[in-house]
Amino acid sequence: MIPNVIRVLWFMFLRLWVYGWLRIAGSKNLETRLLKDFRAWSAYVLRVFHADLIVHGREHVPDAPGRKIIVMSNHQSQLDIPALTRAMDRVTGFVAKRELSRIPLLNYWMRQLGCVIIDRADKRGAHQALEAAARGMGRNPLVVFPEGTRSLDGKLLPFKLGGTRLALLAQAIIVPALIEGSRDAVENRQARGPGTVPVRLTFFPPLDTLGLDEGKASQNKIKDYVEQCWRNPNAPI
Repeated sequence: MIPNVIRVLWFMFLRLWVYGWLRIAGSKNLETRLLKDFRAWSAYVLRVFHADLIVHGREHVPDAPGRKIIVMSNHQSQLDIPALTRAMDRVTGFVAKRELSRIPLLNYWMRQLGCVIIDRADKRGAHQALEAAARGMGRNPLVVFPEGTRSLDGKLLPFKLGGTRLALLAQAIIVPALIEGSRDAVENRQARGPGTVPVRLTFFPPLDTLGLDEGKASQNKIKDYVEQCWRNPNAPI
C-alpha cells in the first residue's frame, strides 16, 4: 500500500516540476498538457493499484451542448475519483472536500478542471459554495458524491440532499453512477490479496431536472431515483 502511494506522489511531483518550467517558459500549451496529464494520472493510479476498470452505460452520459451535467456517484474508495475520471469521455470536475485542495498538484488540477471545494465543517459555507457552483458551472460535467464521504465498509451511506439542490439550481441533467469493487483495490487490499481487482463502474439513464422547482419534493425525486439505481442496478429503469 505505502509503496503504491509513494509511486503516485512521485508521478505527481514530476508533473508539478514540469508545469513549473512550462510556466516559466511561457508555454501556450500548459492547459492542454494539464488536462491530458490528469487523465494519464487516473490511468496510472488504476494501474499502480492493479485495478481493472470495467465501464458499462457510458452512452447514458449525454452529449448536450448548452446543458449542465451532474454525475451522482456512490463513494467507497480513494480510487473512485481516478475511476470516474478515466471512465468519462470528456474533462470532468468534482465536488471535493477541502482537505484534497491542500495537495499542491492536485489542487492545481482541481482549479483548472472547475472542481468545487467545500469545507464540510462549515455547513453554511458549503451551501454557498454549491450555489456559486450552480451559477458558474461550465461545459464540463461535475461529479457529486451525495453520501458526503467514503463508506468505511462499502455499504451505502445516507443520501445527503446538498447535491440535489445544486442540480436543481443548475437545471442540470443528472446521471447516476455506481462504483463496485474499488475498495478491494485499496482500502481492502490486504484482505483481498494480490492480483488484479475488477472495478465495475455503471452509468444509468439520466434524469433531467429542467422545469423542476427547488422544493423538497423535487429533491426527494432525485434522491429516490439515484438510490434506486444504486440499490437495484440490474432492475429495469
